[in-house]
Amino acid sequence: MAAALAAARAGADVCLLEARSQLGGTVGHVLIHTLGGFYDSAGEFLNRGLPFELAQELLRADARVARRRIGRTWVLNVDPQVYCSVVERWIKSEPRIAVHSSVRVCAVDREADRVTWIQAAGPAGYLRFPARAVVDATGTGEVVRLIDGSLIQEDGRRGAGGLIFVLRGIVSNTVAFPKGLGIIRALQRAVADGTLPAHCSKAWLDSGMCADEVYVKLLVPLPADWRDPNLQEAVLRQALIEQEAVVSFLERLPGFVGGRLWRTGEIGIRDGGRVRGEYCLREADVRQARKFEDAVCRCSWPIEYWDPDQGVSLAYLPDNDYYEIPLRALKLQGLRNVWVAGKCLSADRFAQASARVVGSCWAMGEAAGRAAARHLQRD
Repeated sequence: MAAALAAARAGADVCLLEARSQLGGTVGHVLIHTLGGFYDSAGEFLNRGLPFELAQELLRADARVARRRIGRTWVLNVDPQVYCSVVERWIKSEPRIAVHSSVRVCAVDREADRVTWIQAAGPAGYLRFPARAVVDATGTGEVVRLIDGSLIQEDGRRGAGGLIFVLRGIVSNTVAFPKGLGIIRALQRAVADGTLPAHCSKAWLDSGMCADEVYVKLLVPLPADWRDPNLQEAVLRQALIEQEAVVSFLERLPGFVGGRLWRTGEIGIRDGGRVRGEYCLREADVRQARKFEDAVCRCSWPIEYWDPDQGVSLAYLPDNDYYEIPLRALKLQGLRNVWVAGKCLSADRFAQASARVVGSCWAMGEAAGRAAARHLQRD
């Protein structure tokens, strides 16, 4: 969405291909309500441009949207449904963007070092688009896989996914500190005595946008070939079994009695594969707060790695510092007219675990969209 807005503002005509029926991406469909990557360690905006504009649009849209501190980080609290309505209205107000919903790219034509055509499948059949410049913002490099599968980095060990669901009818402040910590410990004891499945010990709980709302996040390990539709169904079934067990357990705790399951998101894929770009962002770049001559955005989110067995670990940057993402990490290796934005940037798995948050993804998208528009002007 950021790439589409930036390219359109730069004078390009844009076709935005959306796999779902509604815009909103991971935030809207996985149910992310704490948006990271917008602020530095002091709670000030890291990047102007579209990330700043998005935050302002969200703040204007809903009085409940607010900056919030969680540990050593700052996030923007937002209702995912509000996010979806804001970005959909924003995208559709731009006359140079043509949105095609419920379509998936299924074929790519390439001539030497250029992509020339994109084919997508949807309810109405197949659509073909001439492609003078392409930005893959799928998060898992789906378009790049069709161009050349060897341009995807796949680690032997993959970070875990997550399933987020929302409970309503919960007594206000039930998960506020330190009570929330006590609930986590109760879940861990239930896993230890066999009452709950093993991965439920890594569950995370947070208050929501309404006083009676609680968000619960479950750790979901992913098999190496998680993209197989049959395996995806099996992963989802197991996650829903664990969700049911956690809900039943929580319903017996003070504050949760009488609560109900309100919404369940899609399985969130934190790392579905990263591309091979002209530069690979490294863990050392993040830890050393490296700066680049071709920088496109600033980032200070910790390395938030979700290990399938150990759960989440956090490695923070020094306060009042940040690293940068270079444009070369968004430019696909060997192709003149293909860029990426978001979670599938060119990075190792630990650098990606920091760069993949929403504010950074919007900044990357803006940079990729501008780069694509400049390519059209030069070409």
